[in-house]
Amino acid sequence: MNKTELEKDVLQIAGMVKNDGIEERVHSAQTSWYDWSREDKALKANVEKVFEIKLITLFYDLRRKFNRLATQDEYTTEYLKIAMNKIEKQDWYSVFKDGFIEKCVIWRADRAYKSNLVEITTAYQLQELGYSVFRELHIDYVAGVDLVAVKDNKVWYIHVTKDSTWSREKVLTKGTYKSYYVNYKAVNFQRNFENHVELFYSDNSYNNIVNNGLPLFFNSYLEKKLDEYSSFNWDSSNQVLELLKSMKSAGAVTRKTEWISTDRKLIVK
Repeated sequence: MNKTELEKDVLQIAGMVKNDGIEERVHSAQTSWYDWSREDKALKANVEKVFEIKLITLFYDLRRKFNRLATQDEYTTEYLKIAMNKIEKQDWYSVFKDGFIEKCVIWRADRAYKSNLVEITTAYQLQELGYSVFRELHIDYVAGVDLVAVKDNKVWYIHVTKDSTWSREKVLTKGTYKSYYVNYKAVNFQRNFENHVELFYSDNSYNNIVNNGLPLFFNSYLEKKLDEYSSFNWDSSNQVLELLKSMKSAGAVTRKTEWISTDRKLIVK
């Protein structure tokens, strides 16, 4: 039987972890955030605020371009190119701080890359635990949901993020967004993260192990988090179907567009 895309990606990730591992490069020149100058802190904050749709879709775009996952170096190189093209047009950009700004971008790219890998391995773990899982660009970009897990006609909307104060606050902020442009069409969709599942990983956590730089959740943690309280009814509280209907209504996708779960057992159309 032919392997699914998810199975191929997980095998590739296993090879990456075994060979070179996954890095999250930091500013080694500074011993502590508290030692940074006010100017450097302001620059990093500005880098973190840079919004560019191409960066949000980059991981998926490269997956489609290569017909495999981009390596960390491939991803970072393209991320840096796109981000710096946007950053160099900002009024706060300084050519004298170019090297520092690039480090900030690389750090941001590494975090994004690792997060995507964690989402993929988590999707596979959930599938192995008997869930049908959706991981799709527009569910992520428009609805703000990383994974959707379905089992016994119940559904869980899942956010996967690093366990830090900044990341936790970002999840809450993202839950207030509405109105997006997809294929130059305005999609009117109001996010609502109430009762959604949040999975937090870190380099030192009871929730996960870390294998050569890549956090992997314990199955027991996943089963605990996907509880009855956090579940919705797939037939009556289907945010995925609601999203796809909104996108079709806006003309952002064709009427024939459908989303298929990673195990190929569920279709939303």
